[in-house]
Amino acid sequence: MASTPITTDLPVLSQSINIDIESIAPTQGFGATAYDVANMTITAVVQSPAEREYRLVLQGDIEAGTSAFVRVISASKAHFKDPSNFVRIIKRDAEIIRPVLAKAGEVLDPATDEKRQLEEHAQRYKVADIKIPAGQQTLRIHASQLLLPVEGDPRRYRFTMYAPQLSLAPVGNVRLGATVVLPLDFRGTVEQVLVEPMPNQPAVNLVAGGDAPVTVGGQQAYGWAFQADPKITLGYRYI
Repeated sequence: MASTPITTDLPVLSQSINIDIESIAPTQGFGATAYDVANMTITAVVQSPAEREYRLVLQGDIEAGTSAFVRVISASKAHFKDPSNFVRIIKRDAEIIRPVLAKAGEVLDPATDEKRQLEEHAQRYKVADIKIPAGQQTLRIHASQLLLPVEGDPRRYRFTMYAPQLSLAPVGNVRLGATVVLPLDFRGTVEQVLVEPMPNQPAVNLVAGGDAPVTVGGQQAYGWAFQADPKITLGYRYI
């Protein structure tokens, strides 16, 4: 993978992020190797000034296991049938993560080796190169991530999502929707629902929804609509 810069100026007009949690840990008897899985579908309407290749970035617990791919679903069949996989950033290309860190409000420690810090940060991201035609286009990203136990407790899990992805540049009146759906017959408690602005970004403008759960087809769910760049954390524990 060449050290192509990550795209940070692709305008996004609207975006939805839908996450469903797969309940795996109970089937494993909450053993030492238990885990859950978070499946995420991101649909983003973007404005591409001209047909070109963009390098998108996705954040996740890469070491735990995050797989993802992106495709353009609004253009030709050829574009639709040609998805791009998100891949790891190799160490020698870690420098490309610097503008993403700046946008996320991450500050490097001047007392610690800078190269090593960039390498460590880069391990939390994957990138995908995809050609997007000119004009208004719709992208779809599918991602799957293992959720490992919190503090070694195989009954506790936490998921953090970022809306929008850091490679996108929301326009002034961008609309952002996000949902999280817990497993059917989930037996447990939600310990944390935290909505906060991204560092160095405007305060979250909540248009609809909130931290109170709703029931969707017998499943406990949460939903929000924003005009901002929120960071959402949801933690839960099985009984």
